[in-house]
Amino acid sequence: MSPIASLRSADREDGIDLAVNDVVSLLLIFSQAWQSNDMWPTEHQTVPLTQSTILKRMDMLGFTERSLVADFIEHGSEWVRDLERTDPFDWRDPEADSAGRGRKKSAAYLRRLINVGDQFQWPEWSEKSVQLAGDLAEYWIDEYESYPRESTVIRTALRIFRPDERIFVRISQQALFDLTPSEVEWQEDHFPLSLSLDRYRGALAWKNTKPIVLVEGSFDCKVIRAAFETQRPDYVDCLSIADFTQGAEGGAGGLRRTLRTLAQLEIPNTIVGLFDNDAAGVEAIDLLGKDQLPPHIGYAVYPDLSLGRSYPTIGPTGSACADINGRALSIEHFLGIDCLAHQDGFTPVEWTGYNRRAGVYQGSVIDKARIQSQFDKKLRRARSGKTNPADDWTGLRELADFVINQVCEVAGRR
Repeated sequence: MSPIASLRSADREDGIDLAVNDVVSLLLIFSQAWQSNDMWPTEHQTVPLTQSTILKRMDMLGFTERSLVADFIEHGSEWVRDLERTDPFDWRDPEADSAGRGRKKSAAYLRRLINVGDQFQWPEWSEKSVQLAGDLAEYWIDEYESYPRESTVIRTALRIFRPDERIFVRISQQALFDLTPSEVEWQEDHFPLSLSLDRYRGALAWKNTKPIVLVEGSFDCKVIRAAFETQRPDYVDCLSIADFTQGAEGGAGGLRRTLRTLAQLEIPNTIVGLFDNDAAGVEAIDLLGKDQLPPHIGYAVYPDLSLGRSYPTIGPTGSACADINGRALSIEHFLGIDCLAHQDGFTPVEWTGYNRRAGVYQGSVIDKARIQSQFDKKLRRARSGKTNPADDWTGLRELADFVINQVCEVAGRR
């Protein structure tokens, strides 16, 4: 087949063609890390991503390692036989003979890898794994009838690069032109990428739609968006953080009912609901476990925090430090110790009642308005480039990584 795209290294003169046809998937996976092979100037600026970041983006979008494993188990033996099939030595073409010997080595290596059956996994980066990835990518272009799903082609081709190597995808001008809606005028200095993706995203299968993250309130939504903006910008466009509190019911109960409603609809997106790590959130998780939601809908409470294991609290018997994980941990506790600072310690949690279903006392941090105001000031500083050494982003980084892992886990079940 004639390749419409190739992966290129931004750090060295290296690259490989891809046996793919779905340019929309490429643009979703690579975000701003794409480049046209056309001579016309464009306003687009390529922003390379590391190999490990691209693989994680694929996980979030549903192009998972699980599908690659399935392809290798199903077709691996056939690929081994074809890689072994080389012409006899031709003294007139020593390069072709060398390539043939290399393919035979890759065939033997692949045979050993797939002999483990369901335990197959792509090996760590090495000279052998790079050779195998390159040989397979070239073979799939030559033997179109044997080529696997396109996500397997992309994930395999990525393995010729180091995990920390910066990569972009070069796409043929014709492929980009074909993607452009016919009613949009093509101009030499501008490619209407956003219009094309908006049009095609709704028409394609679930794998070409963004995962949706639902939260309890509008401030939670703001914090998670800020976490990705400041700590994990390479994944910002990989998910949609929906704010259902505008005109809709919020809180743990409202989020649970929203997830149950969405389960009745034919929405193709991966959906993840995130609850406060308090008694109400734990109760909602327990109830959702009995609702038998479809596999593309997941849910979790925010992760435990080490600072929450011995946190200042106020109750009927006075002040005391207690473990608030699963009892009173909210989004505010991820904003940083600078925002939580209060007198000689942290802003305390006040116990408000007993949750019989969860079997623990419920509480919430006091003076939320002040904590949120401190966070807003810190976020404005970050956006303006005026950083403060005292600004603590540890909690937001942990929160963003938690969201990424939750999305990958649910997408991987599909």
